[in-house]
Amino acid sequence: MKATSIDSVSELSEARHRVEAYCQSLVNAGEARWWVNDDGDVELHMESGEAYLFGEPGITRLK
Repeated sequence: MKATSIDSVSELSEARHRVEAYCQSLVNAGEARWWVNDDGDVELHMESGEAYLFGEPGITRLK
């Protein structure tokens, strides 16, 4: 089993915060919109057609 240090968790949390802030700037600019799907999970839908699922382990491109 691989141990995760407190510093690694903090770095991942900071990286996720930065990604989410950037995505919010896309929403603010009208290039994307947030969506909560039927399962209650958050998705980011881009005006260009891509969609991303924001999950606990990370972000997954849906289309």
